[in-house]
Amino acid sequence: MATWSIPVHKLAEKTGSSIARIVRGAVLQIFNDVVLRSPVDTGRFRANWNVSYNSIDTHTSAKTDTSGQAKLNDVKTAVLGFRIGDKIYLCNSLPYALPLEYGGYPNPPKFGSKKRGETAVAVHVVGGYSRQAPNGMVRIAAREFQAAVEARLKS
Repeated sequence: MATWSIPVHKLAEKTGSSIARIVRGAVLQIFNDVVLRSPVDTGRFRANWNVSYNSIDTHTSAKTDTSGQAKLNDVKTAVLGFRIGDKIYLCNSLPYALPLEYGGYPNPPKFGSKKRGETAVAVHVVGGYSRQAPNGMVRIAAREFQAAVEARLKS
């Protein structure tokens, strides 16, 4: 879980900025980064990021979004509705979300995957980690949250 050392209200007082504008902007940037860093095979994983308030959204769908644009639009709409004081979550409840973030796939892989319409099998895992996101997505974005807040304060 990401934390920062400077109280947001003090930062906002110092710059005269709106707390809501700062927090929404930083959260939107971080959530967008997570979505765009998500590995893409069929696009199902990217499409299953869900934003919720005060409780975790565990639903999944069969939707796909290889570009991420539809999901980014959903994320933006949800973040703009965020009220200061609420908790906001970005969750992906597909069963392979944790292995994509932390590794743990069989090493060597037992089999690859096929994209729709293709006959060849592709291996997307090396050393138990996703080739597209070997260091995860969420952990990287969490480390960047403080910088996102500070950037919003300067703008």
